[in-house]
Formats: sequence, structure tokens, C-alpha cells
Amino acid sequence: MLNFPTPYPNELIYSTIARAGIHHAITSPKQLLEEVFANRKVIATIDLPSHLICLLTHLSSNYTLEKIVYGHTLFPIHAIFSPENTRLKCLQWMGNQSKGSIHLALGVAASKVKQISTHRYCSLCLKNQYRQYGEFFWSRVWYIQGANCCSKHKIKLSEFLPPLHLNGRHQFIPASFILDRKQLTNPAHKLDLIISTRIEELLQLPPISAPTFHQWSQFYQRIAKRLGFGKGAKHIDHTKIYTAIIKKWDLNWLQQHHLDGLHAETSWLRAIFRKHHKSFSYLEHIIVLETFYPKGWTWKAIVSEIHQIPSNPSNTDTQIQGTEYKDISTLTEKRNEWVSLIQKYGIKPSRLKNAALYAWLYRNDKTWLLTENKKFHVLSTLGFKKVNWPLRDWQLVRLLFKVFYKSLDDLSLPRQSRNWYLKQLPQHSTVEKNLHRLPLTNKFLDIYSEDISSYQIRRITRTIIQFQILNQHQVGWKILRKSGLSEERFTDETLKFLNQIKRINHG
Repeated sequence: MLNFPTPYPNELIYSTIARAGIHHAITSPKQLLEEVFANRKVIATIDLPSHLICLLTHLSSNYTLEKIVYGHTLFPIHAIFSPENTRLKCLQWMGNQSKGSIHLALGVAASKVKQISTHRYCSLCLKNQYRQYGEFFWSRVWYIQGANCCSKHKIKLSEFLPPLHLNGRHQFIPASFILDRKQLTNPAHKLDLIISTRIEELLQLPPISAPTFHQWSQFYQRIAKRLGFGKGAKHIDHTKIYTAIIKKWDLNWLQQHHLDGLHAETSWLRAIFRKHHKSFSYLEHIIVLETFYPKGWTWKAIVSEIHQIPSNPSNTDTQIQGTEYKDISTLTEKRNEWVSLIQKYGIKPSRLKNAALYAWLYRNDKTWLLTENKKFHVLSTLGFKKVNWPLRDWQLVRLLFKVFYKSLDDLSLPRQSRNWYLKQLPQHSTVEKNLHRLPLTNKFLDIYSEDISSYQIRRITRTIIQFQILNQHQVGWKILRKSGLSEERFTDETLKFLNQIKRINHG
């Protein structure tokens, strides 16, 4: 693609592609994808896009995959909080094809911190952009949850909801579309200003290796002990931590970002000061660091301090502690109490019923506890046929036929493909994975799934009926436009149908 625009500082690559569409006067989203990626199926992803190696062919030679990812996507706000192997794997996926794996691997899909679903902007920044560059673009920091204001101008970000016809998965919306909107400026919340400043700093971090979970665990435990929040040799007083956080951060603000419920035993705040088994979001890290570190802290200093901690626990730390409790009478009493519980209720219900007893035995008599529990493990049910597949096959086919007859007269439905029919069923993913066990269901999908020709003809038919109801003249190009079709996408059968309609209309 000749004269592909060069990304501006901190501009999303999504925005650069949108500007390319404007510069080359490409109005069709699919045509833009064809020109940029040579692939019409690429989804317009704002935060963590893929297929970036294709994009490198349009940019100058000083651009690398790492430079685009770290300078023009939201990858840096997740990179240092994920394991190093995940970071490298996601870099590879962003270069090629990910099929949603990036968002799953980085924990974005399941995170408490939800993704931004609208286009946001700072009206004063847009004016500066036009003054400096002569056009508008989407800045990275506008699309990060928690960064709800512009730290430079200290105003809240405005929202732009694009028209319905621009809400397609393949549509790159340029920032110039917000020109005709009224520019409102509201003062920023002080907590939003703190977060925005820290996020902007985080986005500027160069590519560095990510700390391990062990390093993050040790780092936060050291913070707690340094501040006097320790309780004994190994434990932490979470009540003191909770009190400090609530004093600094407004509960309504935390609730707005789905980070409330801090008093719960399983809250993210308690988990971040325990042994890390998963990544925590940038927002959770910022909240804790901003509370317990001096005002002048920087991400560069934090990462440098964490990298000085050993990346893996030493051998003495990883040895299973099976020490016997010295008081034999107490030990015997606790053992007997646990045995009577698991004989009556089983292991898991007993843990819920008397969590304190289980925790005591785990700390003081772990070897005996695990050995005793093995005697009460539920036997495997391998070989037992849980599902009557022929019966389920028959039930599913009946449901599919009900869907088929119900949708016969509805011309406005989307294409009734195999996937569409499967989505109408309960537990459709299970059905899809077991189609080899469901011959009748599979046969139905083969016979009654709507092909592309039938779908195109149905769309044209719907448009013609609408024209007849409104008593409008049926011009060929109007029919195509209203149906959302173009001659380039027609199948042979659709073309024959359309020609037949023209003959009927013109005698």
C-alpha cells in the first residue's frame, strides 16, 4: 500500500489504519482490510491487534514488530505483569494470527477491570493534534480503563458513540468523525488523574523481560513487612492493608472499576499479598503501589527492584513441610476430629464445615493429612456411560426442526448457517464438539443449513417486499444498496435470480 501514514507518537495502530482509509478514500471496510492486510477477515481490534507483520510491509524499515507493539498498542500495560513466556508468546501472536488467544493469555477477557467499549477523547488534545499535525488520531491512553481523564489538561474524557452503520467488526473508525460534536470540558477526578499519570508512564516503558510470579509475591510481602503489616514469621495482617487502602481510595471509585469487595477472604487485595498464582491487572498494582510507596516512585525503579529478587524460590523454600506437632495429645485429638468429619461428610464438605481444623492440620501435620485424605477420594467413573447419545440426538433434532419451522417466514434473520442453528440449542458448544456422536443432528445441519446463495436471495426478496409495501420503484442499484450487497459478492445463483426479477419487472 503506497503512502501508508506513519503512526504519530502514542497513536493506536487502529487509528493509523483508519487514517489510511481516509487518505486513500477507501469507504469499504473490507476493501481497506484487503489493501492493508491482504485479508478481508481481520477484525478491527483497538487494544491488542494481530497480523502486524503484514502492516510492517507498508512502513519504513526502522519499524519493527516490537516497536509497533510497545509504541502503538496497549500491550505495555499488561506485559510486565504476565510471565515472560506469555509475554513472548503474545508478541508472536500479535505479529501473526491470534484468534483471541492474546486476550485470554494476558487475562484481559476474564479480568475484573473491563475493557473500554466506546471511543473516548480529550477535546483539547484534538485541537493540539490538528494544530501540530493537521489531522486527528486516537491516542492510546484514551482507551484504558481507569485513565478516565487527560492528565495534561486535567479534564474528563468525552465519549463518542459511532452511528449503528459504523459498528461492524471490521470497521476502522477515524477520529475525524467526531468533528461535529459539541466539545464539553469537565474537571477530572483526583483519583483519575493519579491513575492516568501512572498509566502514561507505564506505556512509555521499553521492552523488558517480565518478572516471575515468585518475584512479584516476594516484592509485595517485603512491602507489607517493611510497613509493619507482618503477623508472625510468615503471615500478613490484611486488616491493616485494607484500612490503608480505604483511607486512600474512594469506595465509589473502586466500585465503579469493579475493584470493591476488599474485605472478602478471596478479594484481589488479599490475593496480591499472598503467593501469586495468576497475573493482576495494572489497575490493582497501581492502587497498592500508590498507597504504600512514597510519592516519587516510578515504574522503572519498581521493575528494577523486583528484578533484583531471585526469580525462583530456593530449594529450602520449596520443600514440603511435614513436621509433626510436638503436643501428641492435641495432635491425636485433631486427627480424630478430622477423620470423623470426612467419614461423615467427605473431604470437600468437611473443609467447608471446619476450615480452621483443616488449616491447622495442613500447617502442623501435612503428611498425615494428605495420606488420610487419599483413602476417602471418590473413585473414578471412567467407563461409565453418562450420556445417552442416541436419545440426546433425537431430542436435539426435534428442537432444530422447531427452530426451522419457526424461522421459515422470518426474512430478517441472519444467515441460518450450521453455526447459527447450533447457537439456538442449549449447551451448543458441547453439541458442536460431539457432532460425531449425533448423526441425526449432523445430517440436519448438512441439509437445512442456509448457503450463501440462498441467504443473498432471501435478502433481495426481503428488500423487494419492502419496496412493494411502500409502493416504491424497484431500481436495481436501490435493491442492492438496501440489501447490503454488491455485484462483486454475488454468486451465480443470486445473479440468475436478480436477472429473472428484472425480466419480470420490465416485461
